[in-house]
Amino acid sequence: MGEATVKKGTKITREEAKSLDRTKMGVGITKAPEVEGQELYVGLVECPWCRTLNRVILDTNYYVWWTCGGCGGHYRN
Repeated sequence: MGEATVKKGTKITREEAKSLDRTKMGVGITKAPEVEGQELYVGLVECPWCRTLNRVILDTNYYVWWTCGGCGGHYRN
């Protein structure tokens, strides 16, 4: 198994987040799940607000922005 690549998120202000489509928002998970799905591409993104590593689905058919599971800040990839 190779090393995980960590992407850095880009900050989204609360005002901008209010105008974004909530159906395209994922929530980052700060702890590894016990069982991982094999179909969706899950990756690590560093929250630009608090630097917490979040496991997120990196498939734009599902999500294009996220809320940090640590601080609640909004960001995009």
